[in-house]
Formats: sequence, C-alpha cells, structure tokens
Amino acid sequence: MLPVGNSKYILKVNKKKILNLIYNSQLISRAEATKKSGISAPTVSRIVDSLIKDGLVQEIGMGKSTGGRCPRMLKMADTENYIIGIDLGTTNIYGILADLNARIIYEEKRPTKLEEGFYKIMDQTAEIMEILIDKAEQKNKRLCGVGLAVAGLINKQRNIVEFSPNFHWHDVDIIGYLGKRFDLPIFFDNVTRVMALGELCYGIGKKYKNFIFVNIGYGIGAGIILNRHPLLGAVGMAGEFGHITVEKDSKIQCDCGNFGCLEALASGRGIARAAQMELEKGAQSILLGMCGGDIQKITAEMVANAAKKGDILAWNIFRQAAEYIGIGISALINLFNPEAIVLGGGVIQAGEILFDNVRKTINARSLNRTSRGIPLLPPTFKLKAAAVGAVALVMDKLLDLELEDFLKKRK
Repeated sequence: MLPVGNSKYILKVNKKKILNLIYNSQLISRAEATKKSGISAPTVSRIVDSLIKDGLVQEIGMGKSTGGRCPRMLKMADTENYIIGIDLGTTNIYGILADLNARIIYEEKRPTKLEEGFYKIMDQTAEIMEILIDKAEQKNKRLCGVGLAVAGLINKQRNIVEFSPNFHWHDVDIIGYLGKRFDLPIFFDNVTRVMALGELCYGIGKKYKNFIFVNIGYGIGAGIILNRHPLLGAVGMAGEFGHITVEKDSKIQCDCGNFGCLEALASGRGIARAAQMELEKGAQSILLGMCGGDIQKITAEMVANAAKKGDILAWNIFRQAAEYIGIGISALINLFNPEAIVLGGGVIQAGEILFDNVRKTINARSLNRTSRGIPLLPPTFKLKAAAVGAVALVMDKLLDLELEDFLKKRK
C-alpha cells in the first residue's frame, strides 16, 4: 500500500514504472507511455525529461503518426552506459564490459590463483576491473556499476559470502575489500541465481514468468525465478540445489561435509572422480590414453568426449550422473511448477548424452501434471552466462532506481 501524501515516494514509483516501460518496449512514444502506464501526460513528460537529463533515456527519430504530428520515440541510452560483469570462477576470472543490452564491448580473463587465497583472488579481480574501467573511459562512456557472480552461500543480511566450498572461503567480505579501491557501485550474488537473472533480463527467460536455471559445472546450483523475481529465501541462500541428497548410502563425501549430495556425484568434479575411481579398480577405457596414463588428470570434458566416441565406461558414468540430475530436477518441478528448465554450466557441453538421460528421468519421476510439456533448454549465453548475468545484476539495480544518486554524479 502506497504511503498517502508521500509525493517523493509516489514520484519514484512512477519514475520506475516509466523507466521499465521504456526498457521493455525498446521504442515507445510519450503518448504510448502515458496510455500504458495510466499516469497523467504532464507527469509522464516530466519523468521522461528527468530520465533524459539523467542520461538513461534518449529521444530519437520519428514514429508513425495516427493523425497529427509524428511522435518522437523514446529508448534506453543503452550504448552510452556501460556495466562490468565478472564471473569469479575457480578456474578463471572472466570479466566483460557491456552496454545496457549486454552487448559485449571488451573482455578480459585471468587464471584463478585458487591456492593463494581470498586476497590474491580479489587482487586479480581488481586488475580486471581496472582494465575494463580504462576501456570504458577510452570510449567516453559512463560506467554504471560492477556485478560479480560468486559460487557459494551468500548472506544478503550481512552482505558477505558466508561459505564457499569451491573457494574454501568462510565469511569473506568482497564489497568491503573492492569497495575501498573503486568509487563504483559493486554488487555480487550466487553464480547460479545471477545466471538465472541474465536469462530473465536478456535471454530465453524473457519468455517466462516462472523458470529454473540449473547450473552444472564445478559445483551444482539452482536459480529459481518466480513471477519474474529471483527466489532469495530468508537471508539469500535459496537454491543450494547441489546439496540435496540423491544417494543416501553413498560413500562419496561432498565439500559441505555430507555424503551423497548431488554436487558430489554429478558435478564436473563428481563425474571426473567417478571415472578415476573406476579406472583405479582396473576398468578398461579409452580415458587411459586420453589422460596419458595419469588418471588424476581426467576431467568431465574428457569423460564426455570418451562417451561421444562410444566408450562404455564413460557413457555409463554420464548416464548415472544424468539420472541423479534428473532426480533432483524432478523434485524442483514438483515443488515449483515452472514453465521451463534451463540447463547450463560446463557439463552440458556433453550435449544429448546428458540431456536425453536427464529428460528420461524427469519423465519417469515428475508428477505427470507438473512436468507435462516443460521444455529443457540450453542457456542463451553458454559459458558466458555468469558474466552476462553479473551485468543483469547491475541492470536490475538500475531499473529499480537504486543507482539514481550515483548516476546523477556521473552524467
């Protein structure tokens, strides 16, 4: 319920409504914005003038006339404003400089120095940020903010990474460290929720109000979108899908400390480990030649390639991993009744070997009425999904007018 008489609050609500209408319409006239928003024409005109002055909206060209003068059209000033998106991965730190439509202008990557700990990784992240900031300045574009995608349990109340088994972090303050070095709004969130936000803002998720992004890579997670909003949970830890138990009698221990977690059995690491264990028992496979006899060098990608070549051991390992993933996704479908499942992360490079077996398990285990017709889709941005999602994280704040004061200083 709107506070009665609070004119500043009402103006902000209306301004946000008009900004989002322009963003979602791509091109719209002031008259159309008035009609679609239900806001009076003088108020719409004042808001549009303010957004143009703030450098977020442009008035361009002429639209079609339905009688009288041709209207000038409004659009986001997407090419004049840039955002930095960073995928903070355990293998690589990958950063992009993009416009407001997530068109990549420049990209930079560094191998992650995982063994050297949090501060070294933050220094690497800062190096990438400095390069991307410099590129934005060279093009004379306004930088709106920085988004980071991070694997781990994000505590939104404390604004920290409470625990990241992939990085072996406990209670680390990313904003506290990077915020001292950069005069920019910086935001971060769980990598899979960020991927889901990227699909919602820029990708295939624009077609759906309710969908789930399942990320299967080094770890496993789920980004749950309900009524076009990401599900956060009480403190921001919703979606830790990789830590549901799918094999209660498993002897494989997960990094979280439990046994039989989906992540331990079906992530990239889990698939590689399953192959290593079988080869240690004396199983025959072309994987031995692919790894040069050193089974510790086996990766999920190697297992996928071997499976595509018809290797029985590799095929069976992927079939089992796909079954575990299908069991987990079936539970998500029964719980949330989504319109679609987007299956992303490095492991999906296995292609139909994975997708076909996941689909079979979903069909066998989901309630018919909840799973009927649900598409199982690849991600729009493939291996760039986390970086593009990090851009969307900032864009979401921009459209919510959370960056309004900062952007006014940077006109």
